[in-house]
Amino acid sequence: MQSSEQNSPQPAAPQDTKAEQIIAAAREVFLELGYAATSMDLVAQRARVSKTTLYTRFPSKEELYTAVISAECERRGIRFTPEMFDGLPLRDILIQVGRRFVDLLWSEAAIRVHQSVAGEAMRMPVAAQLYYRAGPEQGIAHFASLFTRLADRGVISTDDPVFAARQFLAALQGGPYCALVLGLCPEPTEEERHIFVDKAVDLFLHGILPAADTGQASLK
Repeated sequence: MQSSEQNSPQPAAPQDTKAEQIIAAAREVFLELGYAATSMDLVAQRARVSKTTLYTRFPSKEELYTAVISAECERRGIRFTPEMFDGLPLRDILIQVGRRFVDLLWSEAAIRVHQSVAGEAMRMPVAAQLYYRAGPEQGIAHFASLFTRLADRGVISTDDPVFAARQFLAALQGGPYCALVLGLCPEPTEEERHIFVDKAVDLFLHGILPAADTGQASLK
């Protein structure tokens, strides 16, 4: 018989409110000024913390920038574990993760970061490298893990789940995304985002073959 101590839930890890305060302030500064023009002194001022407090938690601007991007991905649900979708139908899984990805990708903050990074990439390549590693690269890794688990469980048929995951994400970067990045259209509504994801998922799953031929199609 297990003890009551073993059965009791473990306490949640304490939140570092100062770190959250710093990340929130840094997010606004990076969005306002871009990577190159942002200074750690300014972030400390905006966060209303001492430089000692700032540097204790984030020893460099590179680490702070990475933390800001990672926190936004976490907040949008992109840092998921594959196991959390076990038991769901494939279409429901893809719609759930697809909506999370599009909600992040098409958000005003993500668009502004992308514009800033693209503008700074030539003269400040470190900004692009940090952005890619903390954002797109980590996102691809999580989706690839999901597709690998789906393939291992026989939910999808593919000999290259990483490639399948990348193509799925590529499909979700269609629609109005290019116009959004160029500032040529307003941010789509939640309903419009959901309709787009549903259509992209169905096209990804079934392709464009006539119904009689879909049995021959696969994710390979």
